[in-house]
Amino acid sequence: MANVKAIAKYFEATIGDHPKMKLREIQRRVASKMHVNVNMTRCRRAKKMVKDKLAGNFVHEFAMLWDYVDELRLNNPGSAIKMAVTRVTPKSPPHFKRFYVCFEALKRGWKEGCRPILGLDGCF
Repeated sequence: MANVKAIAKYFEATIGDHPKMKLREIQRRVASKMHVNVNMTRCRRAKKMVKDKLAGNFVHEFAMLWDYVDELRLNNPGSAIKMAVTRVTPKSPPHFKRFYVCFEALKRGWKEGCRPILGLDGCF
């Protein structure tokens, strides 16, 4: 008999790639791959377990973005680095919105190399 953890582990990649997969499809795949008949409740719990694990990974990776911003600012002084997040309420956790980086070397290269060729004069 296949328990929920075994189903979740065996089909983690499949459910991760297809998060909207129907429970009947999971049940059919368990029957064909593991040669076990399972009920819909086990499939539902396994799918939820995989989704919760993936959501936890997203939270961990989002937390690492702040460290990445700090490292970029430390190692690339003068660079423009902006990360925008949104919050539903002031106490709610932040949701990633956008990330912008313009390295100082690129800005300097543009000003010294390409700008004289284009001849920007301020007229539009």
